[in-house]
Amino acid sequence: MFLKHFGMVSAPFERDIASSSLYESKQFAEGLARLQYSCQRRMLAIITGEVGAGKSTLLRLLRNKVDPNKYFYVYLADSNLSPRNFYSSALYGLAVQPQGQLPKLKKQFKEIVSDFYEAKGLTCIIAIDEAQTLELSMLQELRFILNFKEDSFSPMALILAGQTEFRSTLRTLHMTPIWRRVDTSFHLAGMSLDETKAYIYHQLKVAGCTRPLFPDDVIKRIQERAKGIPAMINTLCKGCLLDAAARGQELIDGESLERILMEVS
Repeated sequence: MFLKHFGMVSAPFERDIASSSLYESKQFAEGLARLQYSCQRRMLAIITGEVGAGKSTLLRLLRNKVDPNKYFYVYLADSNLSPRNFYSSALYGLAVQPQGQLPKLKKQFKEIVSDFYEAKGLTCIIAIDEAQTLELSMLQELRFILNFKEDSFSPMALILAGQTEFRSTLRTLHMTPIWRRVDTSFHLAGMSLDETKAYIYHQLKVAGCTRPLFPDDVIKRIQERAKGIPAMINTLCKGCLLDAAARGQELIDGESLERILMEVS
């Protein structure tokens, strides 16, 4: 609806933006660097953040950044990820047909991952999203997933991405053996005001709009309401664009934002 009105060639503030066009904030760049470091070391990494902070986007960015000649990336997102489901899904992701029940699946998984590393020269990266939904049995299984050769070597990297409370869960007393295995951890907080402004301008530019549509005072209010969380910024900005286009406005004003804030409150 608003694309033609504002002279855009594609819709801004969408989740399916190409990885090559993502805005890399300072936090995103640091988070990506830590994940790449953990992949190089073939260890366990933890990424946490509020809903909409960009955890899944960061995992997608990592997938597109790693060298496919050195790494094989598998992404898992399943709220019912039991140990059996994990091994089956991971094997499917590795283009291997799962065989048998849990004991046989474990053995098959370790053999395949080891073969990828030793015979093909590929480090497997298993990324589990929405990790805050993992049940206790799956959390306890994490110790064994990385246990190769009497726990003296790992041919793979494991990444867990979850909401903020997931970090607290792992740091409880009965999760200590798992937390001790964490090589890298990073928390995605909201963007600063300057980053939010740059993010909005970047989104508009990628969409083909080269003129500023959001005045500084409107961006400041968006930042305050969204607390720098990209998903909420996207919601507010798209709403403002629709509202302004429907009224024939060339710029987003405070009244447009106020109407959208009332809708999302």
